[in-house]
Amino acid sequence: MTAKRRRRSPEEARGEILDAATELIARYGPDGVGLRRVAEAVGVTHGLVTHYFGTYAALVRAVLQRENERKRDLVRERLRADGRVPYADGMTRVLFEILGDERYVRLWAWSQLHDWEGEAGGAPDAPTNLSRLVDAIEDGVRSVLPGPDGPDRERIEMVVLLALSGAYGYALGRRYWLTDLGHDPDDPGRDATYRTALSSALAAYLQGLTP
Repeated sequence: MTAKRRRRSPEEARGEILDAATELIARYGPDGVGLRRVAEAVGVTHGLVTHYFGTYAALVRAVLQRENERKRDLVRERLRADGRVPYADGMTRVLFEILGDERYVRLWAWSQLHDWEGEAGGAPDAPTNLSRLVDAIEDGVRSVLPGPDGPDRERIEMVVLLALSGAYGYALGRRYWLTDLGHDPDDPGRDATYRTALSSALAAYLQGLTP
């Protein structure tokens, strides 16, 4: 249903376009929307959406950048709230939560297949830049263990890579693997057990207890 057109400030218009694009992409996937559909949902002209974002790829990029900012804020908040060792448990939990957000994962996967070189800002500012997530995690870790007591950047990066690999691999293969091992893949306790085991291993490495 097309929204009724009304006067909006530039900030309001841009925010409503991003909100509508986020909702539509969550429902239909990045490939099932387009600028015109977003414009109809907001009640603005196609030209106005183009004015603010240029191309549909740029609009999707803006949506993902906003989602990334929200995820980074979530990481900082969770790690600071954890406030104790082993803080790798908080890191693992939030990474699992991020990967459990199907809408975000679909956006992220779409962006991985898109060539950001042609977009304004170029590849260095691509919203999939993992270093920004590591920045947020490092910030959270430093708030728990500041100064020389905390792990260095390289160790944090390795933990993030291990956590992402473990979470992605488990998400992709969990149903088949758990069934093959004789477990119920729909039992949430299995997910909790796996996450706890992974967190323990990451915590040991993050704290320098393993080589």
